[in-house]
Order: sequence, then structure tokens, then C-alpha cells
Amino acid sequence: MSALLAKAPSTMDLWMMLVIVVLLFVLIFLSLAEMSMSQMTKPRAAALAEKGVKSGKALVRLAAQPAMWVNPLLLLINVSQTVQATLTGIVANSLFGPAGVAVGVALNVVLFFVLAEAVPKTYALINPIKGATITARPIEFVVRFWPLRITSGLLIRLTNVIVKGKGLAQGPFIGEQEFLGIVEAAAHDSVIEHEERELIESVIEFGDTMVREIMV
Repeated sequence: MSALLAKAPSTMDLWMMLVIVVLLFVLIFLSLAEMSMSQMTKPRAAALAEKGVKSGKALVRLAAQPAMWVNPLLLLINVSQTVQATLTGIVANSLFGPAGVAVGVALNVVLFFVLAEAVPKTYALINPIKGATITARPIEFVVRFWPLRITSGLLIRLTNVIVKGKGLAQGPFIGEQEFLGIVEAAAHDSVIEHEERELIESVIEFGDTMVREIMV
């Protein structure tokens, strides 16, 4: 391994590697929270709270006000990913010289994508309730940090300036496929009836059909 290094790691390199490792665990947690909370509905959160689940009350508050956590959480993920990728590139370039760029890209694509994206989000899809109960209270605490909320709010306003029109007061939340996924999960957990699920899906399908006909 030492033969591949352009130089021995400096103290600064070691500190940056420590920060990278910390950011890796932070991103794992944030990805788990993002995917788990996106599948949490108000009825499901209320049911968990009634059962006495420790994070139940936090889940109810977060599910009732998605604007409180969605955009601050996404901003925190983006900042963490940017800092992690930048530090990884700097350290890789310092240790491996000209080949450092390729090493940094490989680490970001393979290691960080698998560990900080694919693994936690897959786990959240398989165990949405467990993922949500694990992350709810820490996420509620973090998104109440006022500089984070103010920054995300300002960025939403900037988005509304760039995208002409009335804009969105609280930013975008979920797309059609994510919404249908939530509906499917609610039907699976008997929160809504299967007939209600089919009705919701048919309404969305009808809307898509109308849009296609208008475009034609």
C-alpha cells in the first residue's frame, strides 16, 4: 500500500480522513431518516404514538408538518455530501498524486454510494417503521436548529425566483411515484382500504390521461 502512496499522510490528512469517516456515518443516518420518514403517514405515526412507542410523539409532529423537516434535511444531506466529496478529493490527491482524482471518484461512487445511499435506503424500505422510530427524535432536534431552517427557507425563495410563477411557499415535497408508494404502504398496513387505494391510483391515472390528451 505504501508503494502506491505519493507521500506519507500528514497530520492534516489524518484529520481530514477522520472527518470523512464521521461524515460517512452522518450520511448513513440521514439517508435512513430521509427514506424512512418519507414513508411515514399521519395515521401510522398516530398508531405508533398510541402504542407508546418512544419516538411516537416526534413521529406525529414530523408527519403532520413535512415542511418542518423535508427541506432542512435535504439541505443537510447536500452539504454533508459536498463536504465529504471535497475532502475525499483533497486527501486522495495529497496521498496518491495525479492518480488521486481517480481514487477519489472511485471511493465516492463505490464506497460512499453503497454505504451512505444504497444500504440505509434499502434498509428503510424493508423496515420503514424501525428506521423512522430510530431517527425521528434526532431529526426533529436537528431540523429545529434555526440557522438550518433559515438557510433552507432562503434557498426555497431563491428557487421560486428562478422558477417563474407563484412558486411554492414551503418547497417541493414528494413526486407522484413516491406518493403512490406511500399509498401502497398505507394499504398494506390496513391504514386505508384497498378500494381506497385503487380509487386514488385511478384518479392519478385519469389526471395523467387528461394531460396526455391535452398535450396531443
